[in-house]
Amino acid sequence: MSATFLVLAVSTGVVVIVIAIAIVLVVLFVTASIRGGQKRGAERRGEARREVGEAQERTRRAERERDAAREGGEGPNPAQ
Repeated sequence: MSATFLVLAVSTGVVVIVIAIAIVLVVLFVTASIRGGQKRGAERRGEARREVGEAQERTRRAERERDAAREGGEGPNPAQ
């Protein structure tokens, strides 16, 4: 009878260890997935900031060119 309990105790311990390892692996996988998502999100935000900055620079350049064209065209028109 004692040997049966020993075998049962050992196999129960093995099951507990396997379940604990499985839980640790799942937690590591979830953590890695979350970190990857954060990094991808940060990269996207960085790209969006660069695109916004480039768009603002294009807007400023277009406004300067427009203002320069208006200043050059406000005088008397020699073609008339």
